[in-house]
Amino acid sequence: MERLKEIVGEVIESDPSLFLVDVVVKGGVGNQKLLIIIDGDNGVSIDHCSMISRKVGAILEEEDLFPGKYFLEVSSPGLDHPIKLTRQYEKNVGRQLSVEKKDGEIVKGKLLKVESDTLILETSDKVEKERLMNFEEINQSKIEVSFK
Repeated sequence: MERLKEIVGEVIESDPSLFLVDVVVKGGVGNQKLLIIIDGDNGVSIDHCSMISRKVGAILEEEDLFPGKYFLEVSSPGLDHPIKLTRQYEKNVGRQLSVEKKDGEIVKGKLLKVESDTLILETSDKVEKERLMNFEEINQSKIEVSFK
């Protein structure tokens, strides 16, 4: 899996706005699904995904990293995919988040600011209007979708 991450890194290095979020390998030898999740500072287009898929696929075939058949999928993280990287938080400043802390507490609010190891949410709490959270105390965060 590390080599797969390296390959993706090599493929996307020509576009500094793109970054790797996650690589997931499922299934057994000869019948695996390789899921590559890419994000970008300005979003990710279908053209980005197909270009990455073609280039990564060619390298995988050349190096025969996954013997037998496999299915390669390259996509952007959906709204239901947890935010994992500081860079993802940074591109979502101004959006509503639902943050699940490691202690089980759920904090919802507008993402105001991201620093190296913390984020600040504007909450509806009357006492603590702005909530500072350290990334170490966060289990996962997701973008809240509003249909108003």
